[in-house]
Amino acid sequence: MFNQAIVRIGVRYGVICGIASFALVLLTYFIGYNPLNESGRLSFFALPVFIFLGMKYYKQFLDTELSFFKGLRVGLAISFYTALVAAMLLFIFLYFFGHELVKEYLAEMQRILEATREESIQLYGQEIYEQSLKELGSMSLSRLASFDFMARLVVGSLISVVAAVFFRK
Repeated sequence: MFNQAIVRIGVRYGVICGIASFALVLLTYFIGYNPLNESGRLSFFALPVFIFLGMKYYKQFLDTELSFFKGLRVGLAISFYTALVAAMLLFIFLYFFGHELVKEYLAEMQRILEATREESIQLYGQEIYEQSLKELGSMSLSRLASFDFMARLVVGSLISVVAAVFFRK
């Protein structure tokens, strides 16, 4: 069932969290690190904060008898809008300023893949290893942004489950 309050909370806290996450990406970039690498995962720290704040607000002012599933819906709404805003801003940033960042990231990923060649072939097989190398060579900005979207959505979903358990009645 459609609940406008959940959507409003999701949009409010999700958009603010997406902007905060992107600000952390920019901070990582201006410090001198590549935000597409592991150092860019710093931007995920805003997600649990805003999910918990959004659920707290929803429980405090809109529904004091917050059930697990309603809390989960609030958390998933916040996660979705966070992932959407952060991925769009990341795509825009990479499109205008990040071509060199993408080249560095792809070169580093290719080095890592070649360094772990034996283990990868042993675990996954030769075909999958070759396919991974081929796909890495044809990586686009939209694919990087969609990977970021999916990563934030998965992490946000896991945090939403924990927060829904925490805030249930």
